[in-house]
Amino acid sequence: MPEVKAQPTPDTGDTLDRFMAEWSAERPDLDFDYLATVGRILRVSAHLRDNMDSWLAPFGLTWEMFDLLASLQRSGGKTGLRPTDLYEACMLSSGAMTNRVDRAEKLGYAVRQPDPDDGRATRIALTKRGRGLTEKAMTEHATRAGEISHRLTAKEQAQLAGLLRKMLLSLEEAPVAAPRKSSANGRRAALA
Repeated sequence: MPEVKAQPTPDTGDTLDRFMAEWSAERPDLDFDYLATVGRILRVSAHLRDNMDSWLAPFGLTWEMFDLLASLQRSGGKTGLRPTDLYEACMLSSGAMTNRVDRAEKLGYAVRQPDPDDGRATRIALTKRGRGLTEKAMTEHATRAGEISHRLTAKEQAQLAGLLRKMLLSLEEAPVAAPRKSSANGRRAALA
């Protein structure tokens, strides 16, 4: 028996429900069910980034700089992190990480120092100023992010966390393959 999908009403539907309906009308030959999950994850992520930038702004931070400082505080200890470990923690290219670390150094939040285990290598560590700022910003961040998370019940949070963990692990263990070559008609399906 085919699955019956609940149809949103104008009162319960969100932006992605509208996108799915519009795309289905425009391209009935394609399946846009992925928008119900992937599209919403992207949309929620964009809203979260905007909110985070807003509550980090009073500290003079953007999400990108906060991510760097928080990664150093969380994993760096007193000796800091090697650049490769830091850019993996922040999911950045080495060039983007270099620019971000340069900025953090200019602001007095971080410092490059010799690696005690390898004289040819460097580590990046928080300065006292950077650690103090990160402590304050993390307190605000945890409070505000918690307020958003608590829009779901504890049971809903656990369920969503489990499903997102499953998706994340699947992507980390087996990344999505490179795009296939264009079909005979030269079109590619795009994400919304």
